[in-house]
Amino acid sequence: MLLYLVPCLAAFFLVNVLMPLAKKLAWKTDLLDIPVGRKGHDRPMPLSGGLAMFAGAAITIVFFAGVQKLVAVLIMGGAVLIGIGCVDDRFKAKRREFPVLPKLTVQLLVAAFAYLMDIRFRGMSLSWLGGDPGQYYAFAPWISFLATVLWIVGLINMVNFLDGVDGLAAGVTTFSAIALFIIAYGKGQSLTALLAVVLVGATLAFLRFNFYPAQLFMGDAGSTFLGFALAIISLEGAMKGATLISLVVTVLALGLPVMDTLQVMISRLLAGSPMYQADRRHVHHRLMSRGFSAKQTVVLLYLISFLFSVFSLLLFRFIP
Repeated sequence: MLLYLVPCLAAFFLVNVLMPLAKKLAWKTDLLDIPVGRKGHDRPMPLSGGLAMFAGAAITIVFFAGVQKLVAVLIMGGAVLIGIGCVDDRFKAKRREFPVLPKLTVQLLVAAFAYLMDIRFRGMSLSWLGGDPGQYYAFAPWISFLATVLWIVGLINMVNFLDGVDGLAAGVTTFSAIALFIIAYGKGQSLTALLAVVLVGATLAFLRFNFYPAQLFMGDAGSTFLGFALAIISLEGAMKGATLISLVVTVLALGLPVMDTLQVMISRLLAGSPMYQADRRHVHHRLMSRGFSAKQTVVLLYLISFLFSVFSLLLFRFIP
């Protein structure tokens, strides 16, 4: 396991080097988040942190793993999401809202691309439903496609929704990626473990610049890339066991984004609000409305994310 420290530290170092360059780029191109409306900051903030994270992670992965199918899916899909995310962030910089449909269309296309490259849900063991040991139900292609697309698009948006307080999305991604790394390492999935540990290094480097008080933001470009990376890593790692426990383990490893999205969806449904309309129903908004500071909110949610990850690893370790 110690060997994986090398790519982790390489990603950490490279993203650290790229982050100030990304910050300068944002100021030169006016790629800035202007504090209006629901914004929690009081000065313009560079929106280029996601570019540095993606570039650092991609270079590190290619250096250590070469160009393999899983690497190609992560980098090509991530690059497309970074592109549409930058367009969205550019709209924010001009104090305009980017339409939802183009973003969702790109996310669906990226998820479909992953499916076509055989990164997908394939089936489920029936032993936990009382079936014979080894009995397996292979999903029909349309079920496999639908489940894969929903998982990838769902996680992309879950992480994006969570990116509302300094350090929150990157920190939660770090905890989830550590859990996914340990699971992949335990299952002997060396490439998936490498991707997860590089993601850990990249997000930890970003946190040096983004933890409260932040120097820059990751933007939609960064948050959608992180969500896509977690989705791809989990599909090829923890989820590959095709059992109920592997599904539960994965959901718990990604527990905070999943929990936050579910409670927001239920809240909006009960209130009759559109699902796509931004509001202050996310868990970090609720905590801050009850008097928690931004830093207290993030630390508390880190603790919750850590506990989700620990519970996930305990299930993985002790339940076959």
